[in-house]
Amino acid sequence: MADYTLYYWPVPFRGEFVRAILAHQGASVDEPDSDAIAAMMAADPQDQPIPHMAPPMLVQTATGKAVAQMPAICLWLGRTLDLLPSDPHEAACAIKLAGDANDVLDEMTLDGGKSMWTAQTWADYQPRLRRWMGIWEASPLADPLSQILAATLWGTMTERLPALRPLLEAEAPGVAALADRLRAEPALAAQAKDSRKRFGDAWCGGEIEKSLRHVLSIGQ
Repeated sequence: MADYTLYYWPVPFRGEFVRAILAHQGASVDEPDSDAIAAMMAADPQDQPIPHMAPPMLVQTATGKAVAQMPAICLWLGRTLDLLPSDPHEAACAIKLAGDANDVLDEMTLDGGKSMWTAQTWADYQPRLRRWMGIWEASPLADPLSQILAATLWGTMTERLPALRPLLEAEAPGVAALADRLRAEPALAAQAKDSRKRFGDAWCGGEIEKSLRHVLSIGQ
């Protein structure tokens, strides 16, 4: 029996952060299929392991405890797996990066695909994307959780959307190097390889990914 059960769709995106943390720590995880995820979402809140709207949700096998929302899961795992600094301020800064990662994902998918990218809206977004990269470059990334978050966000994004890699190298060379180094270590390299095998080229999926890839191809 696996150490955890992760409810998340068959794409990297938010679930990849949880997968990477668990892989880094050598923890095993089961992932139910999309039908099980849909059933969990449709269940009455009082019947869910923790009341939530949508995945990711992580359940610990030994205790039955569950947490939903990616930043909250990162806090839980960071504390229980000893990945966070002992200093409260430094720990808060690390968890802040999980919130930042969530914000970047929301922006890159136009709030979950509520609209689609066009050449103009993508061009208009470039200064903000560059600033996000600069924020991560200037952030302290000394603790294990912060490093995993940075490597997973920017490493996965630029691996699946390689047109973004030159921009990351220009705006955040330290983050790019960190992502390369960490994702080359055995545990995260194996996890990334497994995600590639399971999910193919997908990053976030759906029509929003199609529109994102289209605007990126125009810019090349």
